[in-house]
Amino acid sequence: LALTPITGRTHQLRVHCAALGHPIVGDPAYGIYGEASANGGFSESILAQIAPHRASLVLQKEINKACGNDNMCLHAHQLHVIHPISGEKMMWEAPAPF
Repeated sequence: LALTPITGRTHQLRVHCAALGHPIVGDPAYGIYGEASANGGFSESILAQIAPHRASLVLQKEINKACGNDNMCLHAHQLHVIHPISGEKMMWEAPAPF
Protein backbone atom coordinates (compact mmCIF):
# COMPACT_ATOMS: atom_id res chain seq x y z
CA LEU A 1 0.00 0.00 0.00
CA ALA A 2 1.39 3.40 -0.93
CA LEU A 3 0.18 6.48 0.91
CA THR A 4 1.07 10.07 0.12
CA PRO A 5 0.55 12.71 2.82
CA ILE A 6 -1.00 15.90 1.47
CA THR A 7 -1.03 18.37 4.35
CA GLY A 8 1.74 17.01 6.54
CA ARG A 9 -0.58 17.06 9.54
CA THR A 10 0.49 14.91 12.48
CA HIS A 11 -0.97 11.39 12.27
CA GLN A 12 -2.77 12.22 8.98
CA LEU A 13 -2.15 8.83 7.32
CA ARG A 14 -2.77 6.91 10.52
CA VAL A 15 -6.11 8.59 11.26
CA HIS A 16 -7.35 8.29 7.67
CA CYS A 17 -6.47 4.59 7.43
CA ALA A 18 -8.26 3.92 10.72
CA ALA A 19 -11.29 5.91 9.57
CA LEU A 20 -11.49 3.76 6.44
CA GLY A 21 -11.50 0.65 8.59
CA HIS A 22 -7.95 -0.39 7.71
CA PRO A 23 -5.72 0.81 10.57
CA ILE A 24 -1.97 0.52 10.17
CA VAL A 25 -0.76 -2.72 11.70
CA GLY A 26 0.60 -2.21 15.20
CA ASP A 27 -0.48 1.45 15.43
CA PRO A 28 -0.40 2.18 19.18
CA ALA A 29 -2.80 5.12 18.89
CA TYR A 30 -5.30 4.38 16.11
CA GLY A 31 -4.95 0.63 15.64
CA ILE A 32 -7.34 -1.98 16.97
CA TYR A 33 -5.80 -1.71 20.44
CA GLY A 34 -5.25 2.05 20.12
CA GLU A 35 -5.21 4.48 22.99
CA ALA A 36 -6.71 7.30 20.90
CA SER A 37 -9.76 7.18 18.67
CA ALA A 38 -10.19 3.69 17.33
CA ASN A 39 -11.78 3.65 13.85
CA GLY A 40 -10.66 7.25 13.35
CA GLY A 41 -13.20 8.38 15.94
CA PHE A 42 -16.21 6.94 14.09
CA SER A 43 -18.71 4.68 15.85
CA GLU A 44 -19.04 1.12 14.59
CA SER A 45 -22.46 1.89 13.06
CA ILE A 46 -21.19 4.94 11.14
CA LEU A 47 -18.04 3.10 10.06
CA ALA A 48 -20.15 0.23 8.71
CA GLN A 49 -21.94 2.75 6.47
CA ILE A 50 -18.91 4.67 5.20
CA ALA A 51 -16.50 1.72 4.93
CA PRO A 52 -18.59 -1.43 4.44
CA HIS A 53 -15.64 -3.40 3.06
CA ARG A 54 -13.28 -2.68 5.92
CA ALA A 55 -11.20 -5.42 7.48
CA SER A 56 -13.11 -7.25 10.20
CA LEU A 57 -11.89 -6.97 13.77
CA VAL A 58 -11.06 -10.71 13.69
CA LEU A 59 -8.93 -10.25 10.54
CA GLN A 60 -7.21 -7.18 11.99
CA LYS A 61 -6.32 -9.14 15.15
CA GLU A 62 -4.94 -12.03 13.06
CA ILE A 63 -2.82 -9.63 10.98
CA ASN A 64 -1.49 -7.87 14.10
CA LYS A 65 -0.60 -11.21 15.65
CA ALA A 66 1.17 -12.45 12.50
CA CYS A 67 3.18 -9.22 12.20
CA GLY A 68 3.99 -8.97 15.89
CA ASN A 69 2.26 -6.48 18.14
CA ASP A 70 5.44 -4.62 19.10
CA ASN A 71 6.04 -2.45 16.05
CA MET A 72 3.94 -0.21 13.85
CA CYS A 73 4.20 -1.23 10.19
CA LEU A 74 4.56 2.28 8.79
CA HIS A 75 7.70 3.19 6.87
CA ALA A 76 8.78 5.98 4.52
CA HIS A 77 10.17 4.18 1.46
CA GLN A 78 11.21 7.50 -0.10
CA LEU A 79 11.82 10.97 1.27
CA HIS A 80 12.04 13.99 -1.04
CA VAL A 81 13.13 17.44 0.10
CA ILE A 82 14.49 20.61 -1.43
CA HIS A 83 17.65 21.75 0.32
CA PRO A 84 16.84 25.05 2.08
CA ILE A 85 20.10 26.75 1.06
CA SER A 86 21.19 25.28 -2.28
CA GLY A 87 17.71 24.57 -3.65
CA GLU A 88 18.96 21.13 -4.70
CA LYS A 89 16.31 18.40 -4.93
CA MET A 90 17.32 15.56 -2.61
CA MET A 91 15.90 12.05 -2.30
CA TRP A 92 16.57 9.06 -0.05
CA GLU A 93 15.24 5.52 -0.36
CA ALA A 94 15.15 2.72 2.19
CA PRO A 95 13.43 -0.68 2.04
CA ALA A 96 10.84 -1.48 4.68
CA PRO A 97 12.37 -3.31 7.67
CA PHE A 98 9.34 -5.60 8.03
